[in-house]
Amino acid sequence: MHNWLFASGQCHVAHDFARRERIDFAGGGVSAYMEEIDVMRGVFLYKIDADGVGQFQLHKDDPPGQRLILGCLHGGTGTLAVDGHTDQVWREDGWFYSLAPGGRPISYDIHSRPHWRVTAFRIEEEALDALGRENDVPRMVYDTLEGRIADVAMTGSLATRMRRVMGELLQPAYVGGMRRLYQQSKALELLAYQFDAIGGFDRSGRPQGRELARLREARERLVADLRDPPSLDALAAAVGLPPKRLNAGFRAAFGTTVFDYLRDARLDSARELLDQGLDMPLKLLAWQVGYSQPSNFITAFRRRFGVSPGAYRRKKPDV
Repeated sequence: MHNWLFASGQCHVAHDFARRERIDFAGGGVSAYMEEIDVMRGVFLYKIDADGVGQFQLHKDDPPGQRLILGCLHGGTGTLAVDGHTDQVWREDGWFYSLAPGGRPISYDIHSRPHWRVTAFRIEEEALDALGRENDVPRMVYDTLEGRIADVAMTGSLATRMRRVMGELLQPAYVGGMRRLYQQSKALELLAYQFDAIGGFDRSGRPQGRELARLREARERLVADLRDPPSLDALAAAVGLPPKRLNAGFRAAFGTTVFDYLRDARLDSARELLDQGLDMPLKLLAWQVGYSQPSNFITAFRRRFGVSPGAYRRKKPDV
């Protein structure tokens, strides 16, 4: 459906998903594929998986009508632009965004690291009937599809469960006919998590004011020294919050628990060191980011990025 334009270096490729559900493209040091999956009436899933280090752009002329786009960005940095709206920039790995283009052109300007991934849903007006008004669909979905919202926002950090399902969608456990059924089931699971995430932004229980400031201080203290981070109790005491409230606040504000946030920060730091081309043994790299056992580090890295740190280092192109 509707033309997309991929541009990288001297490579420009246009594609219409009404004719073929997948496109493969390469250029400017990046090779990638993009796929559209018809999940249910009025709901489409897009998957993008890119390898390489470089810059590329995706452009789309949004047709007239109301639709909501919900996406998950994993890896790399970049800018999301819609005509008439303030550009949204993501500089950290793992962001969830919402987009109501309202018929305006959309552009993604991406600075890819060795592995950049996206899953995104396009939800059309007709999807309200398909989803059923009796379901607990966030008010924002109705307001967008009924024309009361036309906006774009980087909504927040990806929750661990969203990262997990995103990885399962990009690397399906099945082939053949079962592959499509598996992808549809995982797509609906991820969509439920995304609805829950944007619905949470409408509820008054979100951390605000002084408590949000304490949570941000706790986040900074947590990752200040990845080799010797504070315990949950010590961190809670340092910012003046009960441990249970600190953990619950982390989940509400940052989409993950304190423990999972620390783990992701350690693994992101390890990947950045590998991206820098530092030639150090994996045992030393594991210690550098806070793992006393290299085997635990390798297992965690593989679960997070889909490849072992050794394979990631060998795969990384020269830049």
